[in-house]
Amino acid sequence: MNEPRPPTAEEQLAFLRSLQRLLDEGSFTSSYKFALLHAIADLCIRKGDDSGAELELSTSEIAEQFVRLYWRQVAPFVAGDDKRVLRQNTGQTATVVRELAERHNRYQGSLAELERSSADWGDVRRRVEQTVRRMPLWRLQTVGSERLEFLYENVDVGGVVRLEPGVAYCFRAFYPMVTDMIEGAWSHFVQRRNPQLLGQVVELRSFLFGSRRSSLSAYRPLLRDLQHGRCFYCENDIKAGGDVDHFIPWRRYSLELGHNFVLAHKGCNSYKSDLLAAEEHLERWTERSLVYRYELEEGFDERGVLHDWPATRQIARWAYRQVHQAGGQVWVQARELRPLSDDWRQILSAVPHAAA
Repeated sequence: MNEPRPPTAEEQLAFLRSLQRLLDEGSFTSSYKFALLHAIADLCIRKGDDSGAELELSTSEIAEQFVRLYWRQVAPFVAGDDKRVLRQNTGQTATVVRELAERHNRYQGSLAELERSSADWGDVRRRVEQTVRRMPLWRLQTVGSERLEFLYENVDVGGVVRLEPGVAYCFRAFYPMVTDMIEGAWSHFVQRRNPQLLGQVVELRSFLFGSRRSSLSAYRPLLRDLQHGRCFYCENDIKAGGDVDHFIPWRRYSLELGHNFVLAHKGCNSYKSDLLAAEEHLERWTERSLVYRYELEEGFDERGVLHDWPATRQIARWAYRQVHQAGGQVWVQARELRPLSDDWRQILSAVPHAAA
């Protein structure tokens, strides 16, 4: 059996061209195929590696990502006096949208509360999984009369797909570009299905997929207590307010899990911007997630905040690996940057598995 290898430059280019063909030429009667592509990309970050190996994904895992992607979108969109859930298909209301809209209303928009209701969470996940198997999974790679099987083999049945060698690598390597393509095409699709309500709404994409400008004030009291009122980065006192910052920047991966948030001075947050933080900050961040594990999880649960430390750490590993492979720099303080050393590997491996 051949050892896995990263795809060549030509193979990576072929992947991007095939993906563009799916988005440009594929038949989209609902937004499910966009969601499926996005879910696969997300799972490649959470589960994959950079070896170029195949990656097996279950329809249960894909269904969970579907729920997370659509949860924001099933909230009613308000335009003047009109308020309704956006259409995501050409016929009747899409099954996933209908199922999640009912839960969104029942749990007052809190996905964390839905997940804590094991019976209801299990039920909606199974229903979404059935839809994934029936609708987009085995139709995604159909372009006209052609099957463009570059992601996985179309076996047309079953609850598992095995991504072809190099596919997970490409989704990881080009994640920001790929998700930008998918979200742009998805937004355009929704815009065309809701012309009277949306018109030329500029902020549609932020409504569908979120924005780093969204309110994070619910995290501030918990983070202030854990950090003893000090900035996470410079460790000086925060006299008032403070910015809730995405430690792994939103621009790199829209990670809205609780462990990814820190409280910082407005200036530190502004200087850091979309950069990864230097190794000393990374070490303090991983230590905080271990030392204050129970305080964090209890605080997140009380505030209805989703959290998953193993997933957060896996995404951090991916983000730092991408910068390291590119020979990139990380943020130290103010305007000071420096090349990322190899120390990030040891830091993100230092947290014992049992504690994760």
